[in-house]
Amino acid sequence: MKTNPVGACMHRPRQDSLQTGVIMKQEILDKLLSILKTSQKDLRNHFTSAGTDCYRIFNRGYSNLPLLIDRYGVYIHITVLDGPEEFELTEDEIKKIAGALYCPVDRMIIKTRQSLSDHEQYSALDGKQEKIIANENGLKFHVNLRDYIDTGLFMDHRKTREMVRDDCFGLSVLNLFSYTGSFSIYAASGGASRITSVDLSSTYLDQAKENFRLNDFLPGAFEFVQSDVFKFLEEAAAKKEKWDLIVLDPPTFSNSRKMERTLKIQKDYLELILSCFKVLKGGGRLLFSNNLSDFRFHKKDFPSGIKIEDITKLTTDIDFKNKPAHKCWELTGILQGKTGHEPRRRSGPSRFNSSNKGPDRGRDSKSKY
Repeated sequence: MKTNPVGACMHRPRQDSLQTGVIMKQEILDKLLSILKTSQKDLRNHFTSAGTDCYRIFNRGYSNLPLLIDRYGVYIHITVLDGPEEFELTEDEIKKIAGALYCPVDRMIIKTRQSLSDHEQYSALDGKQEKIIANENGLKFHVNLRDYIDTGLFMDHRKTREMVRDDCFGLSVLNLFSYTGSFSIYAASGGASRITSVDLSSTYLDQAKENFRLNDFLPGAFEFVQSDVFKFLEEAAAKKEKWDLIVLDPPTFSNSRKMERTLKIQKDYLELILSCFKVLKGGGRLLFSNNLSDFRFHKKDFPSGIKIEDITKLTTDIDFKNKPAHKCWELTGILQGKTGHEPRRRSGPSRFNSSNKGPDRGRDSKSKY
């Protein structure tokens, strides 16, 4: 299905009499169903004890099928990925997948994620605003399974959020491109002394506030800033504001009319990171992540005072291990000399350091779409 100009649509099952594009062979379907049964059983056992009911069951892991299959509580969310050949699920295939996952067909939400050109962005699929509550590591999040291509919670960063919670006590946290506030919620749960969430979208900030309330955190005790991130960082540096921990997880591309410029992460990541260091306290840490599949991080472009460590493996949980959905780096150090704003730190090394993974939270320590 390639008729939707915004790059995403609700998937309509193919009638067997109207077959077009790639057809799943019976042996591949049988193997997929077996994989789904085993994967769901293993993942449920892995995540339930941690208070998590949302996870990825299938991540393009067999025969390179262009499918992402996620569980959100009692719902199954399937994304059919665009590719060189059109791929569609038949009604019979959908029923069999539902049966393998013990999910009623009316609780199966199926979407097609289509490729976008440089000037396009995903827009709304529907306007029902039906939300359910997803549970992750004892925290709660509103997710919208029908109206948008993304649900409101990027599950691939579950481990990264855990790390933020475990290492933010008493620290100030700046969450840039904060989306619906999941990193901020984890920071609040971890006892951060100050949390600032910045996003250009008032809708996303309102959803973040809803998530704070859902977890019994009063939004009024935290900062929510509607702003272009480039502009926010410039103004914060001029005011000499500083934070101990900065989370920088930008979109791959954005051309919002509210921005003074177009964001292309491969082109702009260096400027964004250096701007973050101007508001990072001495001894502080910056977590930078993105999901551009062919992204290239050029360490040689950074000043010698900045230390960079690839922590992608540490931030990838077991359900994304076969195909990580993001790349992630921890950056520390200074641009020039000391900042004069040394943070109050807990004793012991950071959990982000690969030589110290920190305490396991009672779960198997094995480890965007």
